Amino acid sequence: MFIAKPVARTLAVAACLLALSACDDKTTKTQEAQPSAEQAEVLKYNEYIAAANMTSASFGKQLAEYQKYTQPAFDGKKKMDDLFFTEPLSMGRIKEHLDKAHSMKPDMPELDEPGRLYSEALAKAEPVSRDMYNYISAKTYKSDNGAHGREIQPALLSSMQMLVVAQANFFEGIEAKDRARIKAEFERAQKGTLEHAQMGMVYYLKESLDAAGGVLDGKGLGDKKAAFKDALDQFNSMATAYDAKIRESNKTGCSSLLSKANDYLSTGRDIIERTENGEYEKDAKQPKQFQLMQSQQTQDAQSLLQNYNNMVSALNTNQC
Repeated sequence: MFIAKPVARTLAVAACLLALSACDDKTTKTQEAQPSAEQAEVLKYNEYIAAANMTSASFGKQLAEYQKYTQPAFDGKKKMDDLFFTEPLSMGRIKEHLDKAHSMKPDMPELDEPGRLYSEALAKAEPVSRDMYNYISAKTYKSDNGAHGREIQPALLSSMQMLVVAQANFFEGIEAKDRARIKAEFERAQKGTLEHAQMGMVYYLKESLDAAGGVLDGKGLGDKKAAFKDALDQFNSMATAYDAKIRESNKTGCSSLLSKANDYLSTGRDIIERTENGEYEKDAKQPKQFQLMQSQQTQDAQSLLQNYNNMVSALNTNQC
């Protein structure tokens, strides 16, 4: 059985938050031609962030779905009918961002090597994935009784397995650098400033999702309940402070971002309530015939992760 390192479940926050001058559309041509060392690092890092955020699903999930639903048909273990394969739309675009980042200065060893290996894995997986997508989408397997699918399946599985590992390793590098950067900037920012509130939102957003890892894995909060609650409360305080600082110069505030923050907080507090009142535990003990197709905990975990990613996207697009 093929086992890969778990891929990161989250979107990363662009460094534009920390060095806006490097991401300003109004930057002068001179600055664009000769960016400072700090700006150059931000621009390169954001290319890697773009690659990380290009796909909302891991290639590991795509491989698992193929092995569960499609491979058995080509292996003669189930009827060959209504097969499905995900179109590899993002593979080429991810590779473009990776290659561009790799060519930029300064060197970034913690991401350059994982990014290079990720790009190479994408280059191998994309052609055979495209071939399988076109083959299945046209239902050519009905005219050749699956012959071509069986022929290319070994290459598909091999290249996808390599891609799963490469993506996971790249995400680990992104996550480690992202965390260190955010923590340093949050601790450096002066309390009471817009920057402090902004970086506080990001810091405690990440902290809260860490604490909710057991829920995302279907195991519950466990001994992380207090840490999760505290991180949510801190995130709420930072989001409220951020909106208040925005309102000092703009009476409309930042309702769009605050709305996404509230969605995340609402789901998180539902999770705490359902943990404390035993609802998740009761659901798990229900006879199978009375259980929902997706448990309440699974639904809440998916909602929490989606609201988290919505929040990060809002921060990345600087909606205020």
